[in-house]
Amino acid sequence: MSKPFDATLNRLIDACPNDWAAFLAAKLGLQPGGAATVVDTDLSVTAQADKVFRLPGPPPALIHLEMEAKSSLGMPARLLRYNVLLGHIHVEPIHSVVLLLRPEANASDLTGLYTRLGADGQAYHEFRYSVVRLWEEAITPLLASGPGTAPLALLTNEATTDLPGAVTRFRDRLRQSDVDRKLADELLGSAFVLCGLRYDSNLVIDLYRSLSMTLEDSSTYQWILNKGVAQGVAQGVAQGVAQGVAQGVVEEARRMLLIQGQKRFGQLPATAETGLQGITDPTRLERMAERIFDATDWDDLLATA
Repeated sequence: MSKPFDATLNRLIDACPNDWAAFLAAKLGLQPGGAATVVDTDLSVTAQADKVFRLPGPPPALIHLEMEAKSSLGMPARLLRYNVLLGHIHVEPIHSVVLLLRPEANASDLTGLYTRLGADGQAYHEFRYSVVRLWEEAITPLLASGPGTAPLALLTNEATTDLPGAVTRFRDRLRQSDVDRKLADELLGSAFVLCGLRYDSNLVIDLYRSLSMTLEDSSTYQWILNKGVAQGVAQGVAQGVAQGVAQGVVEEARRMLLIQGQKRFGQLPATAETGLQGITDPTRLERMAERIFDATDWDDLLATA
């Protein structure tokens, strides 16, 4: 199924499945017992779950995860359907969880218990599931579960009461030894898109800049600067420095836009890649970044003047 922010969340989970499995297992009172694996979620020609994790245990178990950004009545029945279909494929106990990403996703029927009544008004089937309301979670467990769940910390109520402090804690988490530069870029891009669920787009852009464009902390910027200096020395003129820095700034802006766009719209089509590489105006790239939440797809984004 296609829902807003699906691409971002799926890439985030695929990058760090164990972090997500550890967080969910703790909420369910389960023991991961080792590395979790992501299970095929294609249940039939008409049904596909969001994510399913296998925990080796003991005891072994499956965690079925659905993620929602908007309110939708009838979710418990859908959870039951997926749970039953998974039970036809797997022998392990299946724990279904719905992760609500923001308060607007809450629904009156998400009680954790779905009951089917017979014609006599008596319950003949009870299905229990778990509901995780992300805004009610604390920042520390989300950061401690692993880098893969760190971007979720910025969507909590705790973060909204002290967003600069939450951003600082998120930034410090990205600086830890288990996060390399490639993963840091993935997490930054995910945080940028997901923060659009709770914050004004201008605020999100400012936050993203504070995280990824802090020049004294940016290894990319240092590469840009060194490249400019090297060119300046080689040419014997200061103009080389300026040209090198300008070129590097464009390359960095284009690279970050690509990361953000892939989180928002999915993989850049080959037909559009040439168009993106041909954009050399940094102010236009900045305007494109500002439209990331309003654009409908890659073509719409690349049409930004």
